[in-house]
Amino acid sequence: MTWTRLAGATLAVTLAFSASAAHAGCVTKAARATAGSEASAKWYVMETMVQAVSWGLWPGWLSNGKVAGHKVRNERYSCKADGGQVTCRGRADFCTTG
Repeated sequence: MTWTRLAGATLAVTLAFSASAAHAGCVTKAARATAGSEASAKWYVMETMVQAVSWGLWPGWLSNGKVAGHKVRNERYSCKADGGQVTCRGRADFCTTG
């Protein structure tokens, strides 16, 4: 019985560390922006999130819309009309790719 408990505890610890290692290269960022259209507000939200990850990524993102060295996951937005404008809140995970 003791060996079974030890094996179970070892497995639990191993899974916990491997799960945290898989997410160790990811950061979640959120932002809010207001613009004249929903598309523009979403663009400004993503721009702000990229800057929050690293200002060094921003010029490349402006030129090609890609976040160099990162995979963007779980990108989601919530937008509402706001007095002739549109305000969007966004959130995304930025995971390093190597």
